[in-house]
Amino acid sequence: MSVLEKKFRFEVKEDTVTREELMRKASQPLAKLIKDKSLIILPSHGTADEFYTGTLDTLDYFNDNEVDVEIYATDEEYKELSLHGADFWLGTFFVSSLILPLLTNLMSSYIYDKLKADKDDGISVKLIIEKKSGSTVSISYDGSVEKLDKVFGTIKDLENEV
Repeated sequence: MSVLEKKFRFEVKEDTVTREELMRKASQPLAKLIKDKSLIILPSHGTADEFYTGTLDTLDYFNDNEVDVEIYATDEEYKELSLHGADFWLGTFFVSSLILPLLTNLMSSYIYDKLKADKDDGISVKLIIEKKSGSTVSISYDGSVEKLDKVFGTIKDLENEV
C-alpha cells in the first residue's frame, strides 16, 4: 500500500474503559464535571491528555443540541493537538447508551452540515458505548465519510443490545 492511499479501519470490540475508571483517574474537579454526563469527549487517539483541534466546536455543537456533554479535562488541563491534513479527526467519545439514537443523528448532521465533509473525505472517530450493565463496547472507524454509514448502522444494532 502506498503512503498516499487511505487506510480503512472499522473495528467493534469489548472495551475496558468504564465510567468508574474515568472517574477514578480524574482530578476531583473533573470527576464532579463528568459524573452524570451522557457524553464525555475523551483525549485524542493515542494521547493521554490532548484533544484534536475543533474539539471545542464539537462540544458547542452538542451543547447547542441539548446533549449533556463535557470534555475530559478542566479548563486548566485542556490542550489541543493540531493535525494538518484534509481528514477530519473527531476524537474519542464515551457515550451513555441512553443517547445513542440522538447521537447518530447529531453526528451525521455535524459531519455533513457543520464540517461540510464530502463523501471522499477521510474521517476518524472512536465511540466507547457504556451499556446499562456498566460494561463497554468500542467502535473505531478510520475511512471515507461515504462509508461512515457502517458505523451508524452498527450503533443502531447496538441500541437493541445495550
